[in-house]
Amino acid sequence: MLYHVSICVEDVERSARFYDAVLATIGMKRVHERSGFFVAYGGDHGEFWIQSPRMQDFLVVSTASHYAFTAKSADEVRAFHAAALAAGGKNAWGPKSDPAFGLNFLGCVVTDLDGNLPECFVYPHDGPDP
Repeated sequence: MLYHVSICVEDVERSARFYDAVLATIGMKRVHERSGFFVAYGGDHGEFWIQSPRMQDFLVVSTASHYAFTAKSADEVRAFHAAALAAGGKNAWGPKSDPAFGLNFLGCVVTDLDGNLPECFVYPHDGPDP
């Protein structure tokens, strides 16, 4: 089982503004931070981290990393997508259903400010497709 996932970003403060807006739509907030070095989101220890390459000498900026967040409703998936676009992200996929993932799956994937691909999904959802 994973303890946390971390991506390395070019500018922690810029990325934190993006993820503050996007992750708030699914109830995630900052739980740890060190200005210019890292921000952690989630529960007590932070399950999702963004960090600077200055944090540790083996880090390099992540691009095209894909990770998924769960939502509690179809409305949260749509809000995640809308917040990402409003914060400067780009649409990669959705929000939409995909029978390959099950009849009641609804999800979206966006491109963040560094080219990573966060996903948000709910399964099963009980509302109409977008």
